[in-house]
Amino acid sequence: MNRTGVSDLRDSWEEYVQASAGCLPRMSGQIEQLVLELDDLRHRGATLYLAGNGGSASAASHLAQDLLKGTAAPGNPPIRALSLTDNLSMLTAYANDLGYDRVFVEPLKVMAKFGDRLLVISCSGSSPNVVAAVRYARDVGLGVIAVTAGDGGSLRAMADIEVNVPTKDVGLAEAVHAVVFHFVTQALHDRPGLR
Repeated sequence: MNRTGVSDLRDSWEEYVQASAGCLPRMSGQIEQLVLELDDLRHRGATLYLAGNGGSASAASHLAQDLLKGTAAPGNPPIRALSLTDNLSMLTAYANDLGYDRVFVEPLKVMAKFGDRLLVISCSGSSPNVVAAVRYARDVGLGVIAVTAGDGGSLRAMADIEVNVPTKDVGLAEAVHAVVFHFVTQALHDRPGLR
């Protein structure tokens, strides 16, 4: 790569870092609300169900693992977290038999109990299967946390708590989601008695 190419690459990287860093301070109140909600959920022994599509499905799986394993500490019970994206046989069976928009609703019908929470991750805020899961959750009294980007899509009006990355750049939003999720996990591990 020539000097111009290296310089352009360095400029692009600095732009990306500044864009990422610019999002985070604007989200601090939302992140605080999310940490407090998850802390309350764990002390009540309720379950957090997670869902998303594509990169957000992977993020849901990763966050569920972090919350289940990474929040346990002396005086702190772990969070009961289950990603609805992790059972490929289940997803494809529901998609084949009932349609892809039902893949998260149907397991929630079987497993979720009053007092549990649904956390959905969707950069667009409008994924049909995620929106359907949120509608079901609201109908049966599950609290809803939406992690979104841009204008929040239809999830903005449907969620009890929204954590929104103020960018339309999906890659950047997913990167910031990862930073938020790791911070939330660490905060829940390190701070007993947030209630």
